[in-house]
Amino acid sequence: MLIDRPPCCPFCNSSEVSLHSPFGTAQLVRQYYCHSCRSVFEYVRWQNTVEEIGFDSD
Repeated sequence: MLIDRPPCCPFCNSSEVSLHSPFGTAQLVRQYYCHSCRSVFEYVRWQNTVEEIGFDSD
């Protein structure tokens, strides 16, 4: 299972971002809003995904 991690703002490098729109100018990007510098930026989907690793409890 792939998990999306929220990106950092490309303008101020803040991690205080939230999803603004699931689609941007293209279907492969999402729009995020940075609460620190108050800017909207686009981020390519699947760019920062990690595969969740399941561990056995044995």
